[in-house]
Amino acid sequence: MKAETLKAAINVFDPEKPLQTQEELDHFFIERSDSPLSELAILLETATVSPPKILFTGHRGSGKSTELAKLCTMLADQFFIVTFSVKDIINLFDITYVDVILAMATELFRTASESKLKIRKKLYEDIYSWFKSEVEIEKVVDEKAEANIGAALNLYVMKLQSKIGAETSTRTLVREKVEPRLSELLERINLMINEIESGSGKHVLIMVEDLDKTDLVKAKEIFCGHTMTLTEPECAVLYTFPTALRHDNDFIGMCQSFDEIHVLPNFKISHADGTKDDDGYKQLQQIVLNRVEADLFDAEAIDFMLKLCGGLPRELVRLARRACLLAIARNKQSVDLDIMQQAGNRLRNDYRILLTSDQLDILKTVKETKRVENTADYRALLHNLSILEFRNGDVWHDVNPILHELLD
Repeated sequence: MKAETLKAAINVFDPEKPLQTQEELDHFFIERSDSPLSELAILLETATVSPPKILFTGHRGSGKSTELAKLCTMLADQFFIVTFSVKDIINLFDITYVDVILAMATELFRTASESKLKIRKKLYEDIYSWFKSEVEIEKVVDEKAEANIGAALNLYVMKLQSKIGAETSTRTLVREKVEPRLSELLERINLMINEIESGSGKHVLIMVEDLDKTDLVKAKEIFCGHTMTLTEPECAVLYTFPTALRHDNDFIGMCQSFDEIHVLPNFKISHADGTKDDDGYKQLQQIVLNRVEADLFDAEAIDFMLKLCGGLPRELVRLARRACLLAIARNKQSVDLDIMQQAGNRLRNDYRILLTSDQLDILKTVKETKRVENTADYRALLHNLSILEFRNGDVWHDVNPILHELLD
């Protein structure tokens, strides 16, 4: 499973692909001492009378999707799990709370129809009829396919998802049709939840991923403006959530509608006083060494990469992949310190072209004070990963290490 060449390493260092399969988790997953997974599992397993509504947050690239994939394996025996990424269905730059509920409904109905559960034909017919009368833009399922109503519903929602994901006009029209009747759709979601729980003997858990990646304005409108709707499904629901919105004045009010908020911290690379965190370094190093043979990266290159990544697994993987590409282009058999420094410069340039002089001044202040202010300017820098949050007992903030040279 470990890559033995730099070309093979490019495939195991994919920053856009979290660990998902059991095989990937077995080979690559790193246990994190400060992960909230155990607490999440206990909450979900015990709070069955009133299924919890949970916000799960952390910086983009901190490993939330991988941790949730691990959580799914921990809960597979007790829960009927529906997990999906909104970015696979809806454009994150054009998303509303209606899209989130519609995506939840279609994924729930699709997962139910693909399971081996015996769902009442009458329920399938009711849901299918509702979609055809209230949502359908054009005929997407022929009459022969409708003979198997479960399969017809599955085919229908897959084609609907494809159309609303690709076509702005269709997406807008569907919203206009669904929003006035959203309570009817939520009623059918709850009917399907009850049907699944009765047929499987398991509780339903829905995980909605990648809402943390959407624009902060849209995320605030979804979470702060429509909390009651998001918490309406009668099952356990977990939403990923932008960590920058925790620094918004409306955050406390929004929290009242959710049962728990769990934070996945970055890997610890240092303490607030600048001293190295040895345990965090070892865990990050293991992410690399679990994927490639040790002789593909010089020890100095790995150490430099760990300092630059800010404790974010995705940034670590991005640096590793860029370094592998540069090494191959230069006919090298391994990644040395010089190659890694070049990879770091390339990543730094991605930030350089985005940051204004005013933002650089803010970053200089954060580097000195280790704290952030409750303003939109600071939230924007948290959201684009220029500022990172760390937890070594206390919560503190610092500038992303990749940007230190820009400030100097």
